Amino acid sequence: MSAQGYVLIKVSEKAPKEVKTRIRKLMKGTTVTIKGKGYRSRGLVEEVKGVALAGGVYIIPLSATERVVEKLNEKSLAEYIEIINLCTCPCK
Repeated sequence: MSAQGYVLIKVSEKAPKEVKTRIRKLMKGTTVTIKGKGYRSRGLVEEVKGVALAGGVYIIPLSATERVVEKLNEKSLAEYIEIINLCTCPCK
């Protein structure tokens, strides 16, 4: 992780279990097996060089926040997350 700003993305505790599962699969990726062959999809966290900190808590670069929120909006999942800005610089 470089010296740029980061944001925490936290899944709401009030989100239904199936919504939490959909967000987790989108953020961390999934693996499916078809006819004995495994196929893996990379998650958003890996694509934007973020880190999954705990169940439902992810840290991603500030520059990638818009992309992640767009993907969550496409799947109607953005209403179930909280974005916490970790930038403490006085410039903003």
